[in-house]
Amino acid sequence: REKILGIGVNLGGRINYLTGYSYSYFNFHSTPLREVLTQRFGVPGYVENDTRAMAFGEYAKGVVENEKNILFINLDDGIGMGIIINGALYSGKSGFAGEFGHMPFLNNDIICHCGKKGCLETEASGVALTLQMKEALLKGISSSITEKVNSIDDIKLQHIISAAKNDDILAIELLSKAGEKIGKGIAILLNLFNPELVILGGKIATTESIILLPILSSINKFSLNLVNTDTSFKISTLGEDAGLIGSSLLMRNRLLDLS
Repeated sequence: REKILGIGVNLGGRINYLTGYSYSYFNFHSTPLREVLTQRFGVPGYVENDTRAMAFGEYAKGVVENEKNILFINLDDGIGMGIIINGALYSGKSGFAGEFGHMPFLNNDIICHCGKKGCLETEASGVALTLQMKEALLKGISSSITEKVNSIDDIKLQHIISAAKNDDILAIELLSKAGEKIGKGIAILLNLFNPELVILGGKIATTESIILLPILSSINKFSLNLVNTDTSFKISTLGEDAGLIGSSLLMRNRLLDLS
């Protein structure tokens, strides 16, 4: 225990790492989560947005080479973004930067979990893919997934990913449609940020070319050619370890006042 210098916790949603507040989870009393961790464990506690931690992990120990301006897109149950500008993690004024999944450019009436309509997450996130798969199966469309679960209600995102990797047509089609929407969103980001590198991470990114090809096709369609050819695209190499590594390194920097 004496070797533990601090505890870092990554959470989805809105996190203000400076104040230690989580505005999406564990926000049921006035004490910041960071202080709760510190009091409970007797060492400094830190909280960070999961996608930002993943972005920093990938930047420090992953697929990044010499790039300093990077966008990390976390394709999982939700869709998040980590931003690296000039080699530094960008969090925004209060830690809320990077809500890529809540860009409201879809013309639908689906209520997002954030309470708004038309968010990218409503049609292209892991949660949306799972719902779309269940709806397709209930309509009688066939998929190998039905051989892996006892009930349609038991289907999870990982079932869709595994099916796509095993050439399941329905799973691939759903991922392709999601990729087209994600690519359109990334096209907007390219025009805004002109990054050197875009990294795709999260569970959905493990399908590699299945999700990457429709994303790139959509980017070519919706972004300026001069901009999208100026950016490299890579899949995360750290996978599920990205957030762990990023959180540890961010905590180290803050303990040593290096941030």
